[in-house]
Amino acid sequence: MKNTVRMRTMVEHSNPRLLVGLCLSLVLGQPAHAEDTKAMQSHESILAAAKQFMETQNADLHETPAEIKMGRLDARLRLSRCEDTLETFLPTGGRTLGNTTVGVRCSRPKPWTLYVPVTVNRYQQVVVATNALPRGTVLNKAHVKTAKRNLAKLPQGYFIDPQNLLGMKLKRNVSGGLPFTPMMVEAPQIIKRGQRVTLVANISGVKVSMPGKALANGAAGEHVRVQNLSSKRVVEGVVTAAGEVRVGI
Repeated sequence: MKNTVRMRTMVEHSNPRLLVGLCLSLVLGQPAHAEDTKAMQSHESILAAAKQFMETQNADLHETPAEIKMGRLDARLRLSRCEDTLETFLPTGGRTLGNTTVGVRCSRPKPWTLYVPVTVNRYQQVVVATNALPRGTVLNKAHVKTAKRNLAKLPQGYFIDPQNLLGMKLKRNVSGGLPFTPMMVEAPQIIKRGQRVTLVANISGVKVSMPGKALANGAAGEHVRVQNLSSKRVVEGVVTAAGEVRVGI
């Protein structure tokens, strides 16, 4: 009887939270927050798999190694341990530079897929403008130089060799130090519509030249329509130099 009264007194004066914990312990036989960590996939293994995948994707693509920074996983995330090797993949629309994600997948026993945030930076020498240049500038050696830039910041492309830009014409104003992208430049028009040109053809191994007229503007390497002034025939040719078009007869 005394024991019953003592127990009743303890219950009546105990903290309600303590009572809930006590009841759970009695029912479950262990603390409510206890968890079998061995049945869970460790966050470290997931991050390691994602990093290895991105290292492989960037291997030998450029002169300098990539700097890979893994994002954090929510500490509350609990995923069943995978019985097979974790599968890694690049999600649709994903990229291998900049802020991106790596997909990590488990097939069994309980399938799950997770997207791990990753930041990949790579620094390399690219071609930049030596100073501010106005639209329409035809580039020469004085206009270009190389400087180290983060390729992750150049999604529209870049140039490595300054020689590839010489003779190109700017389509927009360019600030000093700004990397050149393919969208900024175009080949200059070296043939104008209505201009008299020389048509060059190869007939049985013999180079033949004839007078012609350009029917459109053209840059080096572009296809343009021209008229043979001797035969009045209109044909298509390739601009090979200023005032010269290679045609087939």
